[in-house]
Amino acid sequence: MLIKNLFPLLDRQTLHELDEFGRVLRKGVPLKGKHFEVLHKNVRALSDSLTSDREGLRKDYMTDSRFMGAYLHYFLPWNLYRLSRLFTGIEPYVNEGGTIIDLGSGPLTVPMALWIALPKMRERSLTFVCVDRASKVMAEGRKLFDVLTKGASKWKIVTVKGSLGMQLRERADLVVAANTLNELNWTGRDSDQMHGKVAHSLTKYLKKDGRLLLVEPGLRQAARNLSQLRAELMDQGLMPLAPCPHAGYCPMHGQGQDSRWCHFNFGVEGAPQWLADLTHKARLTKTGLSISFLYMTTAEVNYVGSVRAVSEVFRLPQGRGQYACSSRGLTLLQYPQHGPVLFPGQYVDPEWPEESRTDLKSGAVILPVTAKLDIRKPDNAKPPKK
Repeated sequence: MLIKNLFPLLDRQTLHELDEFGRVLRKGVPLKGKHFEVLHKNVRALSDSLTSDREGLRKDYMTDSRFMGAYLHYFLPWNLYRLSRLFTGIEPYVNEGGTIIDLGSGPLTVPMALWIALPKMRERSLTFVCVDRASKVMAEGRKLFDVLTKGASKWKIVTVKGSLGMQLRERADLVVAANTLNELNWTGRDSDQMHGKVAHSLTKYLKKDGRLLLVEPGLRQAARNLSQLRAELMDQGLMPLAPCPHAGYCPMHGQGQDSRWCHFNFGVEGAPQWLADLTHKARLTKTGLSISFLYMTTAEVNYVGSVRAVSEVFRLPQGRGQYACSSRGLTLLQYPQHGPVLFPGQYVDPEWPEESRTDLKSGAVILPVTAKLDIRKPDNAKPPKK
């Protein structure tokens, strides 16, 4: 069954847990006075290093105590918010006794995001195999996980120093690689073979009927890599669960200067005020988040011909438009001037016109959205007062 809404607004309890993560940080990885005073400067320096100055960033940058503190107190909580939005939408549940392999785990971001976003999983005995080349950051993450769960988790956390491609004894019901693939060198001498090699490395960790979740920043290069990996993974027997509403050719592959690339933008409603304050103090802006991801399975998937909204809505000479993905390729949703529209990540069951029309600018097949949209925004109540 197709996932209807990929990034629902978070409920009251999840927002409260994210707000409480500030207390978890203060207790689990407290900063000394002078380090706390310059935290915003270190956050800004690390942000610059991860973006404009990335080529000069050392692979072992997390061994720098300044960057470690900045990452844990800024990038980690924003990643928890981002993953919580995604996990609430796709609900990657794992049954009792199951195994999850978290590649490029960092400070155990994925286990903590699953704990926050999917409380139903807390009562299940699960094994997490967390892999990262920096053992210190995983150790810091373990401290935070213990504070977050109050030491009462049934989950078994196994940390392994290593990287994607290493041999593991375990096979997983769910393999996750979040903010990991962008750390690889996609421009090396064997770049043409990279996607096939990475796809093979990922699939060997999966059990029969296992699922694979790849999460990356919403950048063109990241989306391009995911699109190529999608093709390689499908050749190896996996089928897309999300965001793709079909198993055909990816129409948002990001190849070429003018091509569309598959990514989703959503707001930061309900994000912790302490995190917003730190963001402002570091002279950074965070009015929205962008994400590219791929969720696949080795099991059979039945597609029902739905259309997934991808871009934000924009003005057209007559009405409004929104780029979407369907089995017919790149699709342009056309809305009236007024009325409800889909949010990025939501889908609609189409009523295709008898005569197909194509948008001259983008080459997208046009789908007029004339039916009444049944859009129910989830509760976005603020966290309860303390």
